[in-house]
Amino acid sequence: MDVHYETEFRSDRPTVIFGSSLGTDGSMWKPQLEALGATWNTVTFDLRGHGKSPLSEVSPSIDTFADDVISVADALGVRTFAYCGLSIGGVIGQSLAARYAERVDALVLASTGLTILTPRALNERADRVLAEGMAGVAEASVSRWFNARFRAAQPEVVAAKTEHMRGMNARGYADACRALAGFDGAQIAADIKAPTLVIAGADDVATPPADGQKLASAIEGAVYQEIPDASHLCNVEQPELFVGLLREHIEEYARGVR
Repeated sequence: MDVHYETEFRSDRPTVIFGSSLGTDGSMWKPQLEALGATWNTVTFDLRGHGKSPLSEVSPSIDTFADDVISVADALGVRTFAYCGLSIGGVIGQSLAARYAERVDALVLASTGLTILTPRALNERADRVLAEGMAGVAEASVSRWFNARFRAAQPEVVAAKTEHMRGMNARGYADACRALAGFDGAQIAADIKAPTLVIAGADDVATPPADGQKLASAIEGAVYQEIPDASHLCNVEQPELFVGLLREHIEEYARGVR
C-alpha cells in the first residue's frame, strides 16, 4: 500500500525520515523540517489512516508501519537514512532498526518506550473511538501532548492540533492503537545496532522519562537526553532544543549518501 509522504529531495544530500505521533500527521515536524531542510533531505510520511494516507486494507501491525518506511525510502532511491520517530513513530523506529539494520544509519526515539500504555488501555481506547468518534479523545490528548505553560502561551497551536485530531478517521486511529497494543520492544531491543539517541520530555505523562530511560538502557550504546519544560510533543514545545539534539546525533552518524 502506498502511504502519503512529502519531501524536497536532492540525491547529493543525506536523508532523515520522520515518524509522527498517534493522531497527527507529518506537519508536526515543521520546526525540524525548517531547521534541517537546507542540508538534509527531510521526509515525512503519514501513518495508514492518518493525514493523507488511506486506511489500511488489513489490520496493520507496528512491523507493517516500519515496512511502509522502507517502501518510502525505496521509492526515493535511498539506501540508508537517519530515522527520527516520536511516540508511535518511535515504536516504529524500534521495529525498523531491528528488522532493517543495514538501512538505518542513525536512530532518534522521542517520547516513547519499549511499550506505550498497556494493551488493555489501548484496545479500550480503540473501542471507544469506534463507538463514540474522535471528539473525546482529541480533547483529552492535548493535556498529554502539551504542558500547561505551552497551552497558555500558544493556544492557537493547541487548537489546531485538537481540530486536526477531531477530524481524523476513527478507524485509522483505532488501527494504530491496536498495533501499539501488540508491540513489545523488549523482544527486539537487542537487535538494534544503529547509534541511538532517546529523548524524553521532562513533563511527559503519556511516555514519562522513566520509560525513555528504560528504553535507552535496553539498546546497547544508546544515549538518553531529557528536554526540560516539555511534555509529549517535545519537538513542538521546545523546537530549538530538540533540533540541537537531533542535528548533533544524525550529523555524527549519518553524514554519508549511499
